[in-house]
Amino acid sequence: MNKSTLILILEDSPADAELIERELRETKIPFTPRRVDSKEAFVNALTEFEPDVVLSDYSLPGFSGPEALRLLKERQIAAPFILVTGSLTDEVAAQCMKEGAHDYVLKTGLKRLPSAVLNALERAQTEREKLKAEAALHRSEELYRLITENTSDLICMLNWNGNYEYVSPSYKEVLGYDPQDLLGQSWFSLIHPEDWQEVDRKRTQSLTTGTPERVELRFKHREGSWKVFETVGNWIGDVQGGLQRAVLVSRDLTERKQAEKALRQSEEQLRQSQKLEAVGQLAGGVAHDFNNLLTVITGYSDILVRRLPENDPNRLGVEEIRRAAERASTLTRQLLAFSRKQVLQPKLFNLNTLVTDMGRMLRRLINEDIELVTKLTDDPTEINADPGQLEQVLMNLVVNARDALPDGGKITIETASLELDRNYADVHTSVQPGPYVMLAVSDNGVGMDAETRKHIFEPFFTTKEDGKGTGLGLSTVYGIVKQSGGNIWVYSEPSHGAVFKVYLPRVRPHKSPSTLEDDLQQAEAPGGNETILLIEDEPQIRRMAFELLGEQGYKILVASNGLEALKILEEDKTAVDLILTDVVMPEMNGRELVNRTALLRPDAKVLYMSGYTNDAIVRHGVLDSDTSFIQKPFSSYALACKVREVLDGGNRSSGLASL
Repeated sequence: MNKSTLILILEDSPADAELIERELRETKIPFTPRRVDSKEAFVNALTEFEPDVVLSDYSLPGFSGPEALRLLKERQIAAPFILVTGSLTDEVAAQCMKEGAHDYVLKTGLKRLPSAVLNALERAQTEREKLKAEAALHRSEELYRLITENTSDLICMLNWNGNYEYVSPSYKEVLGYDPQDLLGQSWFSLIHPEDWQEVDRKRTQSLTTGTPERVELRFKHREGSWKVFETVGNWIGDVQGGLQRAVLVSRDLTERKQAEKALRQSEEQLRQSQKLEAVGQLAGGVAHDFNNLLTVITGYSDILVRRLPENDPNRLGVEEIRRAAERASTLTRQLLAFSRKQVLQPKLFNLNTLVTDMGRMLRRLINEDIELVTKLTDDPTEINADPGQLEQVLMNLVVNARDALPDGGKITIETASLELDRNYADVHTSVQPGPYVMLAVSDNGVGMDAETRKHIFEPFFTTKEDGKGTGLGLSTVYGIVKQSGGNIWVYSEPSHGAVFKVYLPRVRPHKSPSTLEDDLQQAEAPGGNETILLIEDEPQIRRMAFELLGEQGYKILVASNGLEALKILEEDKTAVDLILTDVVMPEMNGRELVNRTALLRPDAKVLYMSGYTNDAIVRHGVLDSDTSFIQKPFSSYALACKVREVLDGGNRSSGLASL
């Protein structure tokens, strides 16, 4: 800070005010203080003193900090407001921050006051710069309107060869050229060479369609600088209808572009400042306590080293303790340096390697009563994405799973290499058929109902208590996955945990993805003429499975739930060769249904399907590990093969697990 900061201290205790000033002086912050202890004195000081920052106690005789904050807002004074108080509950603190306070500092922890003042002033400066940039943009837009109204755009007429036939007087004012000097010259002579190709493409397109085309380009000023314009062209025909000339109107966008760039930079700075402030509050608290412990360790280590003789065998051990404390202090500094902005660079890497490398860090994120298991495929998992972004995705999904396990449990991370075919894409409209790598994070926690699943990827949506979550974790995951060209799918039911599946395009160096459709057509799916009872509560999946199996020659009986399936079996005496059922359904799950159908169709084979992964469905205690099972989503070929495998296999298997 180059100048003395004017600090207004609203405090009825002179001793406390002196402690505040002393703490600020010890950190070498140049400032000029003024203490007031009443509403009248505070109002007068706002006008006479014009403070840069206000430090206020929460409660004073006949006045209070919140009242002072409201006075600041009513008078539209932009000075940051920081509460400095003896005690404050989290609820009250949160309310004060919501009403406009920049921070709060307890009198028992005044060591944090200087950094709070500096952070508040920096944030206020960033906000002022943003307002300045917004004002500049507003001024630019107003100028843009005035230019349009006064016809100060560049207007010219070109002949068929692209040479100037008419040039408006505004060329002189805007670009510095005398209109007479440009007549007969090529219009391209003023255009930046890098823009020639796009301009020529738009010209050809306009000739083909006969409609005006807009193009953004750069014109060279007479003094050598480049200015940005938006140009719209219209062709003029002769009496025979042939196109002979073009009229072009070019609007100067230079100032607007500069203002937009300044605004974007200001907003980015503000977002980065707010993020660093939030992370700093968390990391700062941890680092503060950690550094206190390290201070004790370091101090006593120094004392012991001084007391121990040079030849004492314990001296070496104490010195090692001292050096370890120094290394720990370095880790604390690294923690405080977290959230530095990084340039994101997609590259080819192996997803299995990323999951393995993150294993140790992920275990630190979860509680001791949660087991973390990884099940990685042996198939290729090469993808082209930003490893840092994918690390963020995996970390957020694991943290989300951890929060769904308040009483402990199990989190499983799985990878798979698979093909999503046209049938799957028809049901999931955002998916393109092709080779994919799947990253699945599952838990056996509290699960979610259908209404919650609808909103989980919306920003700021959270089911956690106030103060326990921002609601940005899963929306961040969704954005990263989409930007990486992938898709995310969630399967969950109340009390049955959740599975988040991320599908990212797989890179196959030795085989082009364009050959996928040929591969699928060449693979002949096995069929049959048996009767299958299909039970699925999701209408889209039910219709898809019905069509897939019907095309393979099977006779299909369809039910949307267990009760409906039992009714079909009781009323229709048709022999059923296979029961294909979802695992988790309302009213009656797949395990209960199969148990009840054992008396009605004891010879029917059973194939379960579920959105849970193979490992997760066993962990939930729903099925045994040797049960016939197919995991959603599945391709038509995979379903046909699995159905044929079960029909050709051994005896009926209910897959009942003992709970």
